[in-house]
Amino acid sequence: MNYKKYFFLGLLTALLLGLFSFNAQAHDPHDVVQQVELSPTYQQDRSIYLLVRGNFLKSTDGGTTWQRQVNGLDHQTPLMAFSTDPTDPNRLYMSTGGDGIYQSDNGGETWQPINQGLPELNLNKVAVTDQVFVAGHDANLYRREGDSWTLALATDGPVGAIAPTPDNILIGDQQGQLSRSADSGKTWTPVGKADSAITSISASTADTLWVGTAEDGVLRSQDGGQTLTAANQGLPETAIQDIISPDGVQLYASTANQGVFYSDNGGDSWQPADSGLTKTDQADRMGFPHFTDLALSPAFDQDGTVLASGFNGLFKTADQGESWQQLDTLPGEIVMALGVSPDYGNDQTLVTVSYVGEAYISRDGGDSWTPMAKGMELPFFTDSFEPIDLNDDPRRFQSLAFSPNYAKDGTLFATILNNGVLNYSQGKGWKLQRFKDWERALALAPSPNFDQDRTLFVGTQKGRVYRSDNGGKRFKKIGEIEPQFGNESPFMVVSPDYGNDKTVFMTGVEGVYKTTNGGKSWQAMTDKALLEDGLKLKLAISPNYGEDQTLWLGSTNGLLQSQDGGMTWAMVTGPYGDTPYIEAVAASPDYGTDQTLLVSVRGKGLFKSADGGMSFVAVGDPALPMAIVTNFEYGAMPLVFSPNYASDKTIFGFGSVTGEIFKSTDGAETWQTITLPDAEIFAAYNNYEYSVWNRVQFFAHVYQRQLIKLALAGIAGVILYAVLTLASRFLKLKWLGWPLRTGATLLVTGAAIAVLM
Repeated sequence: MNYKKYFFLGLLTALLLGLFSFNAQAHDPHDVVQQVELSPTYQQDRSIYLLVRGNFLKSTDGGTTWQRQVNGLDHQTPLMAFSTDPTDPNRLYMSTGGDGIYQSDNGGETWQPINQGLPELNLNKVAVTDQVFVAGHDANLYRREGDSWTLALATDGPVGAIAPTPDNILIGDQQGQLSRSADSGKTWTPVGKADSAITSISASTADTLWVGTAEDGVLRSQDGGQTLTAANQGLPETAIQDIISPDGVQLYASTANQGVFYSDNGGDSWQPADSGLTKTDQADRMGFPHFTDLALSPAFDQDGTVLASGFNGLFKTADQGESWQQLDTLPGEIVMALGVSPDYGNDQTLVTVSYVGEAYISRDGGDSWTPMAKGMELPFFTDSFEPIDLNDDPRRFQSLAFSPNYAKDGTLFATILNNGVLNYSQGKGWKLQRFKDWERALALAPSPNFDQDRTLFVGTQKGRVYRSDNGGKRFKKIGEIEPQFGNESPFMVVSPDYGNDKTVFMTGVEGVYKTTNGGKSWQAMTDKALLEDGLKLKLAISPNYGEDQTLWLGSTNGLLQSQDGGMTWAMVTGPYGDTPYIEAVAASPDYGTDQTLLVSVRGKGLFKSADGGMSFVAVGDPALPMAIVTNFEYGAMPLVFSPNYASDKTIFGFGSVTGEIFKSTDGAETWQTITLPDAEIFAAYNNYEYSVWNRVQFFAHVYQRQLIKLALAGIAGVILYAVLTLASRFLKLKWLGWPLRTGATLLVTGAAIAVLM
């Protein structure tokens, strides 16, 4: 019997045990929904409005698809809250954390500020009864009168709830004070007082109302708020976020941590209504509530529709809370970066990468797309077969770059949010490499002279700079600047004349940094006072930099230009306001000839200059969001010129909350929307039902270190067995037969495994 054969077959079998039970999980990241409201005419128009991660979204199909609404919202501070007008389904109001309040008269399609008379612009709650009210961030309530605002009520703290009753208006503040007005908010009378902050109010009649509090649960009043009595039977938690009622008998309440609860007896008792609601421990780690806002269909008695929002997303029930379904508001296929082949004039090649693990390539200018899934399988990123939490998928693309030598080498590079650079080769797929130090929010920039110097730069949120001199196979840390704040990612641009000047620029906390020695040392180049704490920096370099030394820097406070290699900067004015929030800036590849510059301005749309920034004109459709989705860790410019722009006049853009890009073939005057393939198509290519060969590859990857150690131990054993065999034969040691040799070999091999493992 051939014992050796069966020994190695047994070893291989043991190594492969469990290989075929691995199941991949596809999922999307958390959406962190701040507020949700249904249109007053929801049954007819199916419209839902949403604030999610600081983005205002609208759905006209009951929440199946969403559109990002940006036209007129030129705010520099966060969007805080919004309200629909119950008497006009097209009118909405939006409060901000420093830009005042905006009004829309067409269902959120366009907005305009209405700040006349407001003594403060940092606002919280906004509500519409028979009047419009808005609450200051720290205190006070304001009332809209005609085209201006007036102080309605001075409060000692922030107003946490505003609600109408059939005859009154009620507000509750952070001190627990409940106040009532019977004359449309002109005068107010203090009524009952809770022992903790009031978070919500729901009233069915002038006398009967329910008050949600931050610590004391639900309080009920049957005398217009004069007396408040706890109504918490069945509630496991008293941190109430919202409370709503369709008829004064049925009630829904959301709590910060436990979910949604239902009462069918006016609050006498409560029961869970949480089937299908989900949570993530990331909310606990970040100190956020799991659940927040509730919204009720105006036709609840017919459609049974309630919406619930929270850290993990938006949930909808159409059976009065019996079961909930999660709605995809910020899906994983949001485009995070777009690349155009350097040889686009010949190969018509585009590549897009998404927020979570999807990449597509088009070889016909965007008419058709093919998934680039090879190498994107989850085990290559987690180094494990263990299932992961729905919010922890590590395959989150952030930036993308074609090799400048793509026509010959067919190579692309990409970064993922958390410590990863991907190298894509045709036929081989994606290959991930990690840095020794944990890095986050990575910028990527290849040398224009890549075919000769094989140089690729990576900048990180922590300010560390890495360089590869062998085409991205290995990276070495070469320099460092100050760390970025929050989720900021740096922007990096390399001088088109890098082969001679070794110049690279990168954004950071001091503005723009410059190196002239290939990244070894960096110097801050911008006057911080000029930026006025402007963040969200976007950096672009002139393709003719070797001659004109020109750069542009977009910020929350405007567009800056340098014409001396970053030594001095000046603000570029335009017809887009005094302090425009620049969300993208890009220069024509023929800038030296056509002097064409394109900028995307928040709330205003695209502006184009044909004289190097001396003058601008509005172009395109201001409703198209040419900007990275707010509060996403951006790493790529959302405007990209075709390298063949001089002849094809083609520009690409992205920024919606669906898998789509925008394309113009007339120099940004008009745009078409290109929809990427459905995520389900990518899932099929992504091998969620893995083949045997896939699983063998995953096993080899996940356990590569252990396999190498086993191989070394096996080699040691084979060498020992060979030495003992030779000794037995040439020294004629009859006592050294195969049983002893095998036993010694197994003993040494086992010892080697124990030491190496």
